[in-house]
Amino acid sequence: MEHILLDLPNLLVCLVLVMVGFLRGWVTRNVAIILSLSSAVPYLLNNVLFDAEYMPDQFRYWEQVLAMRSMDWGAMDHSLTVSVSSGFLALLPLPLAETITSLGFFNKFLYIGALMVLIRRGIISHAVLLFVLCYPSLVLYSSLSLRDTLVTGFMLGSFLLAIERRPIWALIFLLPLWIIKFQNALIMLIFLGIYLLYDVSRQGLSTKRFCWLLVGLAASVLVIYPLAVDQINFFRAAMYLEDGGKIEDVEVIQGFGDFVVTGIQGALYFLIKPLPWEAANALQLIQSGENLLVVAFLVWLTLKCWQVQREKTLFWLLYLIGAFTIYGLVVFNYGTAVRYRFPFLVIYVVCMAHDTGLVRLWQQQRRPALLD
Repeated sequence: MEHILLDLPNLLVCLVLVMVGFLRGWVTRNVAIILSLSSAVPYLLNNVLFDAEYMPDQFRYWEQVLAMRSMDWGAMDHSLTVSVSSGFLALLPLPLAETITSLGFFNKFLYIGALMVLIRRGIISHAVLLFVLCYPSLVLYSSLSLRDTLVTGFMLGSFLLAIERRPIWALIFLLPLWIIKFQNALIMLIFLGIYLLYDVSRQGLSTKRFCWLLVGLAASVLVIYPLAVDQINFFRAAMYLEDGGKIEDVEVIQGFGDFVVTGIQGALYFLIKPLPWEAANALQLIQSGENLLVVAFLVWLTLKCWQVQREKTLFWLLYLIGAFTIYGLVVFNYGTAVRYRFPFLVIYVVCMAHDTGLVRLWQQQRRPALLD
């Protein structure tokens, strides 16, 4: 009960933001109700659904925000990633950071604010809005004391700026991401480069160019094997240990054949793991069920976008295949896969629907009653 009371002011700030959005007409009543319920999710996670030690990085971000707000510079974390991420969170207008749950409300405030901006600018609506509101991994990680909401925000903002043909600002948006999650920034830089180089925002990506880029992606993966296999194995081990695994359980890539098979299987498996029969606990079982629903939604949305603008849909398919192939090589345990996958799926869904014009088409039609 004490931790509920300590974080009550933070919850109230999130609820006030929702109420302001509703009164100003930024969100509908039903969306406001869903956001209000989502605002309370941080209460249901740490030391309720699972032990806070299950994701120990939360303590580092929480302690760093406390140190920054109290100006205790001697307690600064040695990690630049933690310091910069915590610095962004510490600046948010929420009053208290008294418990391990507190930063979950900070991240929820970011999530709600960003969602309102997307709605007001006409970037999301209808099925995409329902996805962003109800995607379990997004609801979960935007309710924890981690950096993932910031990571998702910088990735999404960068690509939306590129879609709006503001390349300089798109690259500037990647600078904080380069510090707080280098590997995501590198993947983003590759595909932002392709997007800008081929002027996808105006003309999309032809089938011929898509095929050549796919071949180039496969060739690059094969060429880098002798140079990168040791680093890939290092990151596989590091990410596994970061998620609480044991060093003796790390699956090391052994030989060129294993590398090729892992690369080919990586993209698809990274999207769907864990499968229901691979779940080791209740949380993983829930995640496996989520995967089936998300894959079905992705197939449906991709087909819708294909009907509206095939050339741009091809680029976003390349983006998803490329990103998941890269991550599929270095991530093999289930908890890490879920955490690292969801930002790319959010970007894929939001940006593809916006870029292809599917959202504009929906906005010209009658709004479903669920969102009224």
